[in-house]
Amino acid sequence: MPGVFSLHPSSYALPPWVGLTLTVVICGAAFWKGGREEQVASGGVVLSLLTTVVLRDPRWLGTQWGAFGADVLLLVLITAIAIRTTRYWPLVAAAFQLLCVMIHIARMIDPGVRAWAYATAQVIFTHLYLWTVGAGVLNTWRANRRQSSRGPSMSAAGS
Repeated sequence: MPGVFSLHPSSYALPPWVGLTLTVVICGAAFWKGGREEQVASGGVVLSLLTTVVLRDPRWLGTQWGAFGADVLLLVLITAIAIRTTRYWPLVAAAFQLLCVMIHIARMIDPGVRAWAYATAQVIFTHLYLWTVGAGVLNTWRANRRQSSRGPSMSAAGS
């Protein structure tokens, strides 16, 4: 049946566990070692993914309205973070999230956009968003580690 989304063993697709593992590792790292921005961005993406799964239309016949709403809210969240911080990674994450939203809009405007292209674009841009948050976590962790390694030597020199 044309237009129905399905995965075939012979298709070139990552197994679903790859995305789940990426999400768990990066969001777990954000809650463990990230700063406030990384934690909020990770919490937002987890809520967005859960909403998308719960409200998903399994037939993939049209726009995924639940995912669209969740992606718009995540875009608002990451844009607010990007506006309020001096760090650069939220700008990149907001750009990837804007692309996620634009894919939904493209599907609304042109229903001829096939379900496979629609879903694949969503997966790609969500993974890029997560990698961007991961870069923010890594930078925060490195900065905190550098600061803590300087801390004792600075206090010893001052005494």
